[in-house]
Amino acid sequence: MRSLVLCVFALAIVGCESASEDIPAKTPMFVTDDCALLFVIGREQYALERKDAPVAVRMNGEDAPWDPVCDWSSAGLNAIVIRGPEGEAATRNLDRISFNRPRYDTLGALVRSTSTSNAVTTGVLCRVVRKEGGWTLDACGQDPKLTEPRPAAPSPSDQTPEGRGSAPPALQPDLLRGRIPEPDPGRPLPGGQ
Repeated sequence: MRSLVLCVFALAIVGCESASEDIPAKTPMFVTDDCALLFVIGREQYALERKDAPVAVRMNGEDAPWDPVCDWSSAGLNAIVIRGPEGEAATRNLDRISFNRPRYDTLGALVRSTSTSNAVTTGVLCRVVRKEGGWTLDACGQDPKLTEPRPAAPSPSDQTPEGRGSAPPALQPDLLRGRIPEPDPGRPLPGGQ
């Protein structure tokens, strides 16, 4: 009997095992290539070419390191990526362009960028869209983050319409008093106590 139970148990364990299913990977709508976006902005917004004087390029990650390894020379652009204090010192006299990490959305991507030439810095926000042949620059304009004033910080007076704390609710008489009979002081409590 004992061996019969062990055989049934062993068969149950073997029957529970099944071959793993191969789930095919989903095809992405497009693969994000940050360098392709930056090359388009460099060519179309800043008119960079190989024959121009070199330009120092800085990559700005907002909350995490971001360093796409872009081959600027193979894209036909004369740019030197700044890395570390040594790169900063070596490119001190060059014009500068900085790019923030692109923010992708359903329309394409938004890229913040600044350029510094002759001690004048200009910031732009560029919309890059995906077409059949690759990325193209849709528009670049003044960066609202730099041109519009910051919203005012909230103040304590914004909490209520009158600018003061709300009044406590009016005390209402106990509606149940008189409806629930009070226990008779001379009567013994239930449970014999």
